[in-house]
Amino acid sequence: MIATIAGQQVLSLRRQRILAVLFVSFVAMTALAGVIGWSSHNTIIRVYNQAVKLLAASGETAPPNPFRLKPQLSLLSNMAIYIPLIGALLAIVVGHLAMADDQTGGLGRMIFTRRVSRASYVAGKVLAAAAVLAAMLGVSLAVAIASLALVNSSAPTAGELARLLGFYGLSWLYLLVFALVGMICVLMTRRRSLGLLSALGVWLVVTFAIPQLTSGLRPVASLNPINEPVSSSQAFFRATAKARPVSIGEEYKQAAGRILQTAPGELVSRTAGRVVPLLVALAALAALTVVLVKRHDYARAADGE
Repeated sequence: MIATIAGQQVLSLRRQRILAVLFVSFVAMTALAGVIGWSSHNTIIRVYNQAVKLLAASGETAPPNPFRLKPQLSLLSNMAIYIPLIGALLAIVVGHLAMADDQTGGLGRMIFTRRVSRASYVAGKVLAAAAVLAAMLGVSLAVAIASLALVNSSAPTAGELARLLGFYGLSWLYLLVFALVGMICVLMTRRRSLGLLSALGVWLVVTFAIPQLTSGLRPVASLNPINEPVSSSQAFFRATAKARPVSIGEEYKQAAGRILQTAPGELVSRTAGRVVPLLVALAALAALTVVLVKRHDYARAADGE
């Protein structure tokens, strides 16, 4: 039954052509990251070559090529920005549609006229969202590997492939959190449009407000995948900084930076520990979704839709 519900949901998304839009968006995100990395690479090389010529003319020795000192995966550092900024919004749409279509289209009433448990229903919906997000990230991974091979003139090593898989696995967990947020907001509101707006509000809080509160960062700086959070001398920010480990946005950013080697190194156990807030959030949101679905009255359509 869970697989049936999940399959029906994926088919429903495909009929709305939403899957095509999401896939194109993810491919465009990854390609853009590769283009920016390629442009930066060419700029550095061009400046370096000119510097070598000038130093050679003056009889001085040129320093090592700075690009070779950078980790190969740093070309994809912008993906750590695009995932929370754009990917999370797409995940919200997936979760929103998974619940909103059944509520406003009357399918929910039909489903529960049969012997379908509410827990199985939720599991099917979450499985469908997870599968769609995994497929999108899989396409993005393939484009990322092609971009790295093209820019670096060689295929990624086994270690780099392992880091890429780790980064995309982390991103899958992060996006699944927002897919659940999209589902929950539909269940907690009576209007379809209000459910989507509420989910966007949660995204704004997680992406911008909480990092600013716990790290004293400006909103734009909260998306920086390289720099460490800026501490503040104010007593308020010293107090709120204690909540930084539970900020899933910041923990994702820091873990992604370590995996892609664009942030200062740390113990593997410390990086792995940054995933814990994501797992806790997933478990809590999944439990809340089950509770809300069990209490939801599918015999009543959403108001005003």
